[in-house]
Amino acid sequence: MASTKNGKQPAHRPSRRQHIITAAVRVFGRNGFSETSIQDIADEAQVVPTAVYYHFDGKEELLELAMRRVFDQLNAVVEAARPESEPGDAEGLIRVIDAVWDWVEQNPDEARLYQVQVASANGSVKVLRDEFEQRHIQRGYDYLPEGTTRSPRAAKARHGAQALAVRTLISTTMLVTALRAEGGPLSRLPSRAVLEAVRELALRIVATEQGPATSRT
Repeated sequence: MASTKNGKQPAHRPSRRQHIITAAVRVFGRNGFSETSIQDIADEAQVVPTAVYYHFDGKEELLELAMRRVFDQLNAVVEAARPESEPGDAEGLIRVIDAVWDWVEQNPDEARLYQVQVASANGSVKVLRDEFEQRHIQRGYDYLPEGTTRSPRAAKARHGAQALAVRTLISTTMLVTALRAEGGPLSRLPSRAVLEAVRELALRIVATEQGPATSRT
């Protein structure tokens, strides 16, 4: 493999771009955005800083691309686990939760970055986060049972209750999953016990929508 005289890798190789993004994922996850410099990312990637600037405009673009990788991976994991099933399929919901749980264990760097950045996201990263959440909130309605109501008032109330249930389901599941990443507040708790708690909470949220769906008013 070719290298420069100081042992750093050359800037121009196309594969170097993904290599630098991988390094950025690790460094941003460890240090956060404000405490990370281009020099830190270059050192992690074993390239000179000019190699980073050869491919990217700066830290902001690197953080956006690093977070895009995280969201793309999570989207792929969820879509692979989601069955084409009838509404109210609790088993499908559990499969998704388990798949995301496994992703955290298999991708600790990306999971740590999600944990560090998702709550404080702004700018382009906030746009990515909001798109990600909205996508899964919309799909989350599939986990709720179908129902019919006989009055507009009852239909509106049911829709509001379902919207709250879905948002709670998605946000709670993702936040707890992120908090158990390496170094997170839940990382020292038994993994299996936390997973069982998340499963139970998710099923309880869905169960609140299993009651009578019709109204005579």
